[in-house]
Amino acid sequence: MEAILNHLFLKRFIPICSLITLFIAPVFSQDSVLLEGQKDSWANQRVEVWYYHDYISEVKTEVADFIMPPSGELSIAFELNNTRQIFVEAGGLEGTLYAEPGKKYKLKLPDYKGLTKVDSLNPFYQPYRFYFGMENSNALELNHLITEYDLIYEDYLLNNFQAIKKNRRGSDVDTLISFLDSLFSKAIAANKFFDNYRTYKEARLRQISYVHDDNYIIRDYFDNEPIAYYNPSYFEIFNTLFDNYIERYSLTYDGRDLAYNIARAKSYQRAMADLKNNLALRTDTLRELVLIKGLRDALYKNTFPKSSLFQTLDSVRIQSNVRIHKEIVREIVKERKKLLKGNKPPAFSIQMGDTLNFTFPAKSDRFVLLNFINIESFSVQKVLPQINQIKDKHKDVLKVVSINVGSKYENAEKYFRQHNYNWLLLNGNQLDEDLLDDYKIKAYPSYYLVDESGTLVLNPTPGPDSNFEWYFFKILKKREREMYRNQK
Repeated sequence: MEAILNHLFLKRFIPICSLITLFIAPVFSQDSVLLEGQKDSWANQRVEVWYYHDYISEVKTEVADFIMPPSGELSIAFELNNTRQIFVEAGGLEGTLYAEPGKKYKLKLPDYKGLTKVDSLNPFYQPYRFYFGMENSNALELNHLITEYDLIYEDYLLNNFQAIKKNRRGSDVDTLISFLDSLFSKAIAANKFFDNYRTYKEARLRQISYVHDDNYIIRDYFDNEPIAYYNPSYFEIFNTLFDNYIERYSLTYDGRDLAYNIARAKSYQRAMADLKNNLALRTDTLRELVLIKGLRDALYKNTFPKSSLFQTLDSVRIQSNVRIHKEIVREIVKERKKLLKGNKPPAFSIQMGDTLNFTFPAKSDRFVLLNFINIESFSVQKVLPQINQIKDKHKDVLKVVSINVGSKYENAEKYFRQHNYNWLLLNGNQLDEDLLDDYKIKAYPSYYLVDESGTLVLNPTPGPDSNFEWYFFKILKKREREMYRNQK
């Protein structure tokens, strides 16, 4: 261990000292951030800037969405009241930085990397992620500190993870933590965000080493400690410790009443009382955040009735005294209900001509099978004949609407004409990318079945090659039975 620390000290400490005399980035304004940069290859390219509203709902808050000028110069100012991790997306790139209110950042923009045709059709494609270099950074600037800290931390974890986990090398972890605390002592004292960042990275190391069980970690690092709502390091371990916590805790003796109090009573007060049985959750604010996190996770599983979870979340929103908790709940509910069966999907409108618009969802005389396609995708071309068969077979009760995205609309029109596909085809390239995100489109084709009122009746909606007709037949039969009962 001593040899490892000596190596890390020589590799990281000298560069930190050598930068100590550099100037601090100038203040732009008290509650704003200015991002600047220049790269010729970024000229006329679309750029999106965003951050996470919070690390539980993980809903993105868009700061800006614009086309770079022909000069390739980036210059954008936006309001920021708290230090946050900011993301800048352009083509196949996703850069990130930590922005503090009142600071100006001169970003070193890399060469622009566009999406290839293969990339755009790949549902598993991930952008190239990187941390921005700064032209106006210095040794005590937050991005520099986090980069230097992470290099040591990740290097140690990469080379020692299995040994720490297998042998419970708590003493080695303590030695590394003491080394890092000493190395970054000035930064820890000067920057609260960095102090929290390294604190919860260290908590993660202690958790991995099994020196203490999770409740000890909760007591030592979370209970009676301020919640670092905008710090990703805090929520990296928080979300690990409390993953699916409502489900897990309800299986314990202390949490034996929790499932009933959520599924049947739908009671915020009772659920909070159940969680209080865990002596590591003594603080009301922390316990409430754990409840919110647990309810959010349960919405993506089938353990509890969705209606009960939404009602309990609504009780949290009404009864909570913490403003940001109310906001988190609101974002969770809004995000989860977007494509929930029994709700209307996100609305949009596509221009069909000089005077006509297609609006969705809208009232119709039949069910509507909406599908997003990219005509250049082999998977799309393969399934279109089956869609055509379904359209003809169920034309009295079902309409088909295809929206072409990511390839030229003219090519899609030509392909439809060549193959005599005569259902409605629309140009989805008019749509905002945020809407496509709302529909959670990861691959083409993607399907959404709505009834005559525009309500989503299947989620996920399978395609013709995944037994769509079987599910559709069940929906029709259920409707027939309900009509028969109502006539009695």
